[in-house]
Amino acid sequence: MSTAPNWAPNVREAVPGLLPDEFWDARPELQKIRQAAHSKACSGDVLFHSSLARLSGMISHHIRAETGIGGRASLNIFAAIVGNSGAGKSTGSSLTRGLMPAPAEDFRDGLPVGSGEGIAEAFMGTVEEPTGEVISRGKNIGDPVMRKVRKQVRHNAFFYVDEGQTIAKLGERNGSVLGETLRRAAVGETLGQTNASEERTRYVPAGSYNLGLLVGFQPSTAVPVLADASTGTPQRFLWSWADDPSIPDMPPAWPGEFDRHPGFLQPDGPVDVTFPLRVRTALWQERVARARGELEVPELDGHAGLIKVKVAALLALMDGGRTGVTDEDWQLAEVVWESSCAVRDALVVRAQREAAAERQREEDAKVHQVMREHEAKADADLALERVARLVQKHASQVGGVTFGELNRKLASRDRKVARKSIDLAEARGWVFEEGDRLCVKTD
Repeated sequence: MSTAPNWAPNVREAVPGLLPDEFWDARPELQKIRQAAHSKACSGDVLFHSSLARLSGMISHHIRAETGIGGRASLNIFAAIVGNSGAGKSTGSSLTRGLMPAPAEDFRDGLPVGSGEGIAEAFMGTVEEPTGEVISRGKNIGDPVMRKVRKQVRHNAFFYVDEGQTIAKLGERNGSVLGETLRRAAVGETLGQTNASEERTRYVPAGSYNLGLLVGFQPSTAVPVLADASTGTPQRFLWSWADDPSIPDMPPAWPGEFDRHPGFLQPDGPVDVTFPLRVRTALWQERVARARGELEVPELDGHAGLIKVKVAALLALMDGGRTGVTDEDWQLAEVVWESSCAVRDALVVRAQREAAAERQREEDAKVHQVMREHEAKADADLALERVARLVQKHASQVGGVTFGELNRKLASRDRKVARKSIDLAEARGWVFEEGDRLCVKTD
């Protein structure tokens, strides 16, 4: 571990989920990311996760992780930044462009997310292809006959969503395939749709693209996404806070851009990022135990191994373009994962607390309603008793009282309960009906 830079604060407030100083001090490139963030009053965690997601969409699709489990794993990273409005969630997306300039190749950088179809469309274009025929006349005789064809024309894209609630709303649209597309993109599976018309058909094969996604959430909008764990969406994200108590009082100098980074690695064929035997063995044993039903993993940890594989591979590539993951790479990836879990779990606890508070409000409302109903009934009973006494009083006159006379004698507010009051007075034995009159019983 290297010595902390002299611009770093001496004391860092402990916030569960923030990447620790030991992580930043591990490598010069990590220190540079943190210094770049702090030089612009941005969270180091925000810039690291933003850079990781953008870098994952920038590197060659030929570069993949090989652990011996399943196929070659894509390095696609989805990162979620959580903070209140104005906390600087979007700053990381802009800073990473200055810190890690994109290579000259065709790279869709910072696209918004509009729909599942739009994500696949980012990789599509129109090209001219020979039909197999040749021109038989004219000045171009002998040249191949060309036709325009829609097909995949690019392999790299980075998407940025400033407010995660947008994704939730888009996903709720009737017929939306956004959620499914994001889940498939996170693991590098085939994207697209087959439609009747060629212009609406999109086909992006598995393994032919790299895609990074950065989403900003406010805590209140992150909670519903985490609650939707059954779909498999939230467990595909790395989670990070937007706040950073370690930003110094005086800004450090901008450290300059990375001259070379993994985005400039453009091999012509497959390149495997390999892993130490210890890591491969641990991943294999966990996979076998889960497949046998011997190990039950919490729902939100379902992609833990895969995400750590991706982070470790990217950390290795950032460290001079290495394609062999070391034990230190893996340890740093585990720190990133543990920090992500701490942020995620804090949001889950918040969701549980808010749900409990909502249940308590509902219970309190029910109790208050019952109390109001009880009080209303008690008031009604007292009113009925009072009018029944008036019935008895008016019926006690000589000869009793007719129903019409009684109705005129009662106040307007008492007339609506006159019938019930008469029934109550009769039930108590105070009056009896005789023809069209009410009379008082005498001993």
